Amino acid sequence: MRFLRRRPSPAIVISSVALFMSLGGVGYAAITIPNNSVGTGAIRNQAVTYTKIRPGAVGIVRANTGQLQVRVSGSCASGSAIATVNQVGKVTCNSTLPAEYGTTNNTGSLSGTSTGITSVSLPSGASYFALANPTATVTSGGTAQMVTVTCTLAVASNTETRSVVIPTDGSAGDTSTQSIPMQATGPSGVGSVACKDSVPTGTAPAVSVTSAINAIQTASNS
Repeated sequence: MRFLRRRPSPAIVISSVALFMSLGGVGYAAITIPNNSVGTGAIRNQAVTYTKIRPGAVGIVRANTGQLQVRVSGSCASGSAIATVNQVGKVTCNSTLPAEYGTTNNTGSLSGTSTGITSVSLPSGASYFALANPTATVTSGGTAQMVTVTCTLAVASNTETRSVVIPTDGSAGDTSTQSIPMQATGPSGVGSVACKDSVPTGTAPAVSVTSAINAIQTASNS
């Protein structure tokens, strides 16, 4: 009876509390994290996936605009044109539309060497972006052949060259066509398209190319 009336010692109280926590408190501690307690060191690398980010939560405030291009905002008045777009998507405008230069479609017959199809003069003091879409037409001469047509778009000293292979089936008079889209940028000078044809063996059939050039001024160097 004297033993039962004695107060429990501090060691027994502490042991009892520890036992209670181990039996009932661990589960609670495992799912409850104090506010502001998780730092970057506690998160495993690559552990946060896109599904864990609330849609619309990441905007320009948190984005690194030195690495990302923000969506373009703003517009230019009628008769003017966008000159530049900065890193955060803001535009500046030119008061006038950029100058354009070009030719109508011209056609040239190829003969195995480089043949000029069309050209346009690009005034000094600016740089240009040019487009051309030569269309090559091969007329079969009665022998099945693989005809390679190579075209070069030049903007002053800058060029782009592309080739296509056009097969003929050997039926005399049959025609096959294929386009060769190209683009190039460069300084002022002459914009031109020149093409040539070749076959592995024998004589090439009749080959013609039709093309125009469209060039737009991209910047002023004055």
